[in-house]
Amino acid sequence: MRDHGTGKRDMNTDETPSTNRRTVIRAGVAVGVGVGATALAGTPAEAAPGAPVIGGQLNDAGEAETVLVGGSSANPTLALAGTDPMLRLFPTPDDAIPAELPTGSLAVTPTAELVVGGRDGRRAYVNTSRWANRIVAVPPVRLLDTRALASYSANVLAGADGVVSGRLQAGRTLYLTVGVVPASRYEPIGAYLNITVANTVSGGVLTAFAAGAARPDTSSVNWWGPNQILSNLVEVPLGSYERDAADPDTAAFALHVRAAASVVVDVSALILTRR
Repeated sequence: MRDHGTGKRDMNTDETPSTNRRTVIRAGVAVGVGVGATALAGTPAEAAPGAPVIGGQLNDAGEAETVLVGGSSANPTLALAGTDPMLRLFPTPDDAIPAELPTGSLAVTPTAELVVGGRDGRRAYVNTSRWANRIVAVPPVRLLDTRALASYSANVLAGADGVVSGRLQAGRTLYLTVGVVPASRYEPIGAYLNITVANTVSGGVLTAFAAGAARPDTSSVNWWGPNQILSNLVEVPLGSYERDAADPDTAAFALHVRAAASVVVDVSALILTRR
């Protein structure tokens, strides 16, 4: 009820303070800052724990939060504008992010993964280092066939002297470029390659890896005897190879064999990231 003498309104038993719903009492644009918090651009109101925080200032509301309610496509509850970052989420340790988040809640981990509270409060990862990239299929292109090496010389950056009688010799490495990079604001950081070995002379292993990186002790294709034909689809990271110091190839990979074999390589997709 209202005290007509003082003009103050007393809180009855049905009205309790809420840190979940606040009224923005001054005109402005609501700007999100952190998980479940908002900032008020324009003429700021006084910020208190649980109330809308003031943009551009340090506000520590502790465990309190503010929830934006309402809005429409024509008049959104949250609107971001400007050239500077208008929404900044500070990293939260994984163990401090609840397993169930209120739907629509946002958090960011110390490894820059964006976490969102999905349907029914289920925690979902929106952005990770892998899925931030784009996997783009390209028309299948043959990059290499050591049985006809001269036909693929444009793709061979180094190591052609390791091919004898159509086979890449044991212990030798070939460096190649994918050679099918589309012109865009993205650059390739990996490729899907179908690698085939043929005309084997004994059991062996082929390792595909990024140019410029140390060769890992792993197998991309392995075989166990002579006169075999085997293939495998391999996801290979791309690196840089400096055939020309003024223009190094940044979409290069390497192939190493431990036993002589003919090698055929086809590319079917690229993994792109924003430049």
